[in-house]
Amino acid sequence: MGIVLIFLGCFLLYAKSKHFPKRLQHLGNRLRKNTVQTRLVGYLLFVGAYLLLGSQLGWATGFVVFLITLILGLVLNIILLPLHQKYAYILAGLSLLVIIIDNIL
Repeated sequence: MGIVLIFLGCFLLYAKSKHFPKRLQHLGNRLRKNTVQTRLVGYLLFVGAYLLLGSQLGWATGFVVFLITLILGLVLNIILLPLHQKYAYILAGLSLLVIIIDNIL
């Protein structure tokens, strides 16, 4: 669950970018209106994800997994969202699914 929170936090923070996809502009406009709340919720999701991963894996290992997942979430948002292709969302969903299955097993 912590991984999903990290991806949601990355998406919220990326929504404020000028490179946010045009087809999601209605969502981006709503999130840009409330920049302070959007940023606060994004960072709270990160803190919640770290606390969740830290309690599951231990504090040091949870921190390493948190950083690795944070980097992956940022890369997926920055690279895949601006592609304007449907297969980008399929790749992002499959990546998230593989990470979740790997953590469950």
